[in-house]
Amino acid sequence: MTRIHGLDLARASAIIGMMAAHIGPAHFLTEGYPSVLFAVLAGVSMGIIASRPAMLADARFVLLTRAVILIGLGVLLDALQEGIVVVLVAIGVSWILLLPVLGWRTRWQGALLGALVLLGPLVGALHSTVPLTFSSEFFTDLFFGPYPLTAWLAYTLLGLLIHRLALAREVWLLVGGVLAFVLAQGIIQVTGGRVGPSGEPDVVGEWLQGEPHTGGLLDVLTSAGLATAVIGACLLACRVAAVVWAIYPLRSFGAMSLTIYVTHVILTTIANDTFVSAAALDGDYIEFGWTEHPPLWPDLFLWQLVGFLVFASLWRWRFRRGPAEWAVALTIAGTVSESR
Repeated sequence: MTRIHGLDLARASAIIGMMAAHIGPAHFLTEGYPSVLFAVLAGVSMGIIASRPAMLADARFVLLTRAVILIGLGVLLDALQEGIVVVLVAIGVSWILLLPVLGWRTRWQGALLGALVLLGPLVGALHSTVPLTFSSEFFTDLFFGPYPLTAWLAYTLLGLLIHRLALAREVWLLVGGVLAFVLAQGIIQVTGGRVGPSGEPDVVGEWLQGEPHTGGLLDVLTSAGLATAVIGACLLACRVAAVVWAIYPLRSFGAMSLTIYVTHVILTTIANDTFVSAAALDGDYIEFGWTEHPPLWPDLFLWQLVGFLVFASLWRWRFRRGPAEWAVALTIAGTVSESR
């Protein structure tokens, strides 16, 4: 199957952004946006898989198997280290929950997206005023952690709709995404990201929350808008043959994004000694990244970036899939053959 070069470039952008967020100092562009871009692209991939010439039931089984693998990888990486909040679980769960909507008409998918965008933030808003908890820490983190499930469902469903309606309308994606981002950012700048009595929990204020990773309405609109604009820009850039040729290392990087993401988490954990067995994290690490003095910035980031670009370019020159992607495909093929 022919790869869509613009999507590979967008995946590379998402992974590089997450690498910078995990290794470098807190920055506006790396706080939440790269992981949202990754989630929207996961939705686009979901649409691509579901549109292949096969029965929808087969596509759903393939997607379910992929989702279970992603969840398993995410749980394992989360259990091994405490320096990086792994995004794979949220994406895998979103895939599973959205399997039933694959056969829906576009207008019903759009209606569900609107409901998730408008009503989803209420879950976090209610939790901030009247704390809601589950008996399982897994589900508490899933709904109220840094990757709130309602927001990630919206991002993934947005990707599905982009695949269905706008993948060939790059300018629409770019302009529409920029407009949504600018509008939401303008409201955030005026309101400070929330509305309500200062310092007091307020349902309306938390519903409108614009801080990254909160899943508030302004956070969702800003993040989704920027992700859409980046996808449109990448697709538009790859209309030019010279650009496609020049960005071969980045396209190779994006084509094996799962391999690189997992390897990055492992290498960063080793370098920063943030294994769960470590007595404590040193110094300036906070929930979403380093604050003022990342101990290995920018050296670790640059070494990883250059190393991954070289490795991906050489690997893709010889093989069609990355190591992790090959293992996932092999597992799916074995599972499908056993189920028949």
